[in-house]
Amino acid sequence: MPGGRSRCRSLGPAVSESRARARARLMLALGAAQMALGCLIVAVSFAALALTTSARVRHSCPFWAGFSVLLSGLIGVVSWKRPISLVITFFMLLSAVCVMLNLAGSILSCQNAQMVISLEECQLYKFDSDGVCVCCEVQEQATGCSTFSETLKLNPVRECSTVRLTLKDLLFSICALNVISTIVCGLATAMCCMQMVTADILQMHRSRSVLLPQ
Repeated sequence: MPGGRSRCRSLGPAVSESRARARARLMLALGAAQMALGCLIVAVSFAALALTTSARVRHSCPFWAGFSVLLSGLIGVVSWKRPISLVITFFMLLSAVCVMLNLAGSILSCQNAQMVISLEECQLYKFDSDGVCVCCEVQEQATGCSTFSETLKLNPVRECSTVRLTLKDLLFSICALNVISTIVCGLATAMCCMQMVTADILQMHRSRSVLLPQ
């Protein structure tokens, strides 16, 4: 029976190591997904920024969340290549921060996408060679936008209504990307916790196998 106990002790660490490798591959996939999502959030945010000069909408384009997710994904790839506890801990903390940033970005972009939908009446105002599209809510007893109504200023790169619809689609895309990124970063945070716990258990098994008689 000592031989059976020895085989069980040797089998335990082998199973733990295989599970650790599987989790490391999953962390690599999550890191790569974060990098892709971060690049998409940054690209779509800057595309939306190019369409409007309104401060409220520009502040709702969370390119800052995209850069954070991109950095977190890069650290995740590094943690797969060099799975030391310090890098894994940094990846876990940065992913947790990205969860909060993405939540904020999704709320802001969705709220302002709804605002863009409500501002249906758009007019083009010419200033020399330049111009600006001003959109507001439909006025029943007046033509144009009053000075007291909420307005949206767009760069007239195309027809005003087309630019408004494009901006609305971009803001909803930003919202969806931030929601997906929140899920991915949450999974990355959980996987880092599991990886650290697994590493501690594996270290305990190795210590016991050295101390206990064969």
